[in-house]
Parts: sequence; structure tokens; C-alpha cells
Amino acid sequence: MIRRSVVILAVFLTTIVSACSTTQKTAGQGMTSVVAQNVVRIATVEGLKGVDFSSVSGKAVLVSLTGFADDRNRGILELLFNSRVEAAGGRLVSDASAAQLRLEVAVLSAGNDQGGGGGFIVSSERTESLVDLQMTVRDKSGAVQYRRGIKGEAKYEQTSFMVGTDKGRYKVKTASGQWEDVPDPSVYR
Repeated sequence: MIRRSVVILAVFLTTIVSACSTTQKTAGQGMTSVVAQNVVRIATVEGLKGVDFSSVSGKAVLVSLTGFADDRNRGILELLFNSRVEAAGGRLVSDASAAQLRLEVAVLSAGNDQGGGGGFIVSSERTESLVDLQMTVRDKSGAVQYRRGIKGEAKYEQTSFMVGTDKGRYKVKTASGQWEDVPDPSVYR
């Protein structure tokens, strides 16, 4: 009788453990997961807080991205800088000869690292992003009008227990160096 109970318990536990989610949330064939996209976006937006875009107001601006911007991150970085230029009253142009100012964004690093750890009962996965940029605004002659380093960090953490997985949390590192929860990543635009 005891042996039968042990076999039933073992089958039950095996079923529970094998039914746990095994979807890898930070990688995919030919695509970047939403989690990886979100941590880059959150880190960039946090880094952009307090950056002064007033020098582009009323001007025709060409935004250029250089450095370590891979195809997966280039689009979101361009969108975030273009939207800041427009919000500050600048007019985006795609022709260098029409530009009164050139906003250069040198990507020193922008990407994700994936990690995890744990054991049989509790394990965790995380995706971390560090964005390190240098923004330079130049006039038509090439003279520097404004230069600023931009750095942001964000991460996603998810813990799995033997009986299930928590919903996961996004966190952002604030200017004071503290990690804060991000309740809704969609507000980081």
C-alpha cells in the first residue's frame, strides 16, 4: 500500500514538473522576444530622462545612429530619439544638406544578457539590458552645440517554483542607483 502511494505521488509530481512552462522568453529563431525588447526600451527611456533637447527646437534635424547598434535595437533607438526631437519642436529631415543640426547618437553598448540559476525546487531567469550612448548635437559647420552621455539599465526577473512560475517583474535602475519595479513597461516611450 505504501509503495503504491509513493508511485502515485511520484507520477503526480512528475506531471506537475513537466507541465511547468518551458518557453524561453528571451531568445527565438530570427526574432527578439518582447522581454528583450522591453528591457532595452525601458533602459533607454530611463537614460533619456533629464536630457535637454531644447537646442533642436524650430530646427531641421538629421538624427544618425552609429556604433554598436544591431538591427534588433536600431529601430527602437531611432524611434526614441526621433520622438524626442519632434517633442522638443524639431523637424526631422533625412537629407544632410537640408539639416540645420545633426543629432549623432553613438551607441557604445545596447543589448541584453540572459542568465539564470537555481535548483530543483526554485530557479530564476533574468534578462538584463545596459544602454550606454553618447549624444552629440552639431551645427552645419560641425561645431558641437551639446554633448551628453546617456546610460540606462533595466532587467526582467522571473522565478519558477516546483509547482509554478511567478508572472515576472521588470525593474529599472534609477538615477539614484536603486532598482525599482516597473508595473507597466508600455509607459516607457
